[in-house]
Amino acid sequence: MNSTSSAFTIQRSLSDIDQDFDVIIIGGGITGISVAREAASRGLKTILFERGDFGSGTSAATTKYIHGGIRYLEQYDVAVVRESLRERRILALGAPHLVEQTRFIMPAWRWSKPPTALIGAGVLLYDTLAFDRNLRAPDSLRIPHPRWLSRSKLLAAVPWLDQSGLQGGFAYHDTLNVHPERLLLAYAKAATAAGAVLLNHVRVTGFVSTSSDRLNIEGVTATDVLSGNEITIKGKVVVNAAGPWIDKVLATLGQGTGVGVDRSKGVHILTRPLGGPGRVADAVFARAQSGRHVIVSPWMGKSFIGPTDTPIASDESGVVVDPDDVTLILDTVNSTMAASEPKLTTDDVEMTTVGVRPLIRETTEGDDASQDEGTYSASRAHELYHHAGYGVDNLWSIGGGKWTTGRATAEEMVDELLKNELQGVRSRPFDSRSAAAGGAFAWAEDAEPFITEAAMIMNDHGIALHIGEHIARLYGTEWVRIDAIVQQNPTSAQQLSPGCNDIEAQIIFAVTDEGARTLSDIVDRRLVIGTIGPVSREVLERVALVAGPLLGWDETAIQEAIRREFDRRTVIATHWRTPVGGASQ
Repeated sequence: MNSTSSAFTIQRSLSDIDQDFDVIIIGGGITGISVAREAASRGLKTILFERGDFGSGTSAATTKYIHGGIRYLEQYDVAVVRESLRERRILALGAPHLVEQTRFIMPAWRWSKPPTALIGAGVLLYDTLAFDRNLRAPDSLRIPHPRWLSRSKLLAAVPWLDQSGLQGGFAYHDTLNVHPERLLLAYAKAATAAGAVLLNHVRVTGFVSTSSDRLNIEGVTATDVLSGNEITIKGKVVVNAAGPWIDKVLATLGQGTGVGVDRSKGVHILTRPLGGPGRVADAVFARAQSGRHVIVSPWMGKSFIGPTDTPIASDESGVVVDPDDVTLILDTVNSTMAASEPKLTTDDVEMTTVGVRPLIRETTEGDDASQDEGTYSASRAHELYHHAGYGVDNLWSIGGGKWTTGRATAEEMVDELLKNELQGVRSRPFDSRSAAAGGAFAWAEDAEPFITEAAMIMNDHGIALHIGEHIARLYGTEWVRIDAIVQQNPTSAQQLSPGCNDIEAQIIFAVTDEGARTLSDIVDRRLVIGTIGPVSREVLERVALVAGPLLGWDETAIQEAIRREFDRRTVIATHWRTPVGGASQ
């Protein structure tokens, strides 16, 4: 079944790409997608290649916040914090249906390091740097000033905290990125609506170049991972936005480019809700006496806890969650809990996520990069590398950065392209600071009235109210596309699982309009079901039976896809539950 046409459709086809481009982008995380949106919206012919699925790497493995990074103040990274706070507001105004303002609590104990007074000074500076936080914000997105909570008020809000030496806590707000996968897709769709070509599951294998005394980049070669087909694309300039792997992309050049990348593994776990089910909880910045911290966030009725921040080897591939990663998070949060509170164990962990952060390498003589002195304290700033200084023309790389500042990085990147390689190329004005994401109901307006109205209309068409609200929050104005599918095929309104509000119509939309090509694309990054806990084989079978015919799979291919995806998920879940040495728990 096909839905009607959409301005935000992501069409994945290699057969009709027959033009030269102004900008070729390597990498479909938030940075690459933001560059594609910025470039295409300014009228530049743009194409993006992603070796996996859009946002399937680091961008999907976040703490789920658009935030200023209050802890970066400990490293005196004021410029990054200010930029992030500015971008926090811009991203929230651009997609109000996909964000929520969340109160953070930073407890203060007598032993706290930094001490309570210094924590307070940091919170005050954080608030000061966010001086424009409510500029043009609707009531639902307005952020209040921070305040001090007495010990009793803190424990009323967070009863599971260790009371020994507890003095109180500072309450401030940051913005919950409710479903990072959907927000990234919203910006991807804005890019395609502006004319960008986005290709997932297509790996760039090399550069097209000519050389004399300098290397002149003229395009890239790429391989469709799913079909094996190869293509060559020409372009005026290439932007390497491969995140943690920008140096791997550059290695195919066979010469130095002046880029250094450190990689940090960030793991999160999803557990039973601390404080008990049904509690309207705050996010807690839980810092242990060891100095380590985790964020304990209320999310989808559970607790989402992390991250770790551990360096990984530069040649490490297939990064996975290890048992030690889970133990580190559990030990950290448990050490901040009251003695009377049941401690978290691996039995409470429903699933894990892992991402690799790209960090700008700061090399010093005799540097020993431990977690506490290396990647943990490394700057989250971004840097634009123009490789012309190393004898390579028409090539840039983007190093470092974070989810929150992806738009700002893209704006700066395209400004530089128009000053250099694309000088004289026809372009048009575009202000991404006041542009809505694809599917947003309205820029800088409260989404709730739109969501309520959409849910009521869907309810008239046989979609339960709570499911209609779920769909409207995920898809914004594109709820009408899901609704149309249900009207054509009423059975597609069936829920995939009792514990999740996703329905079969979303599978159809994921394939026909959102570029999904694998079961993981669908369950992990188009729907919600793959992010809220283990996915059963039965659910995978239901997804495959709906998606398979749309993807051209026969019965054998459908069964093989189910087997591979179920096995992949089983291996991931088994690995972090298996102690080193293979002993049973």
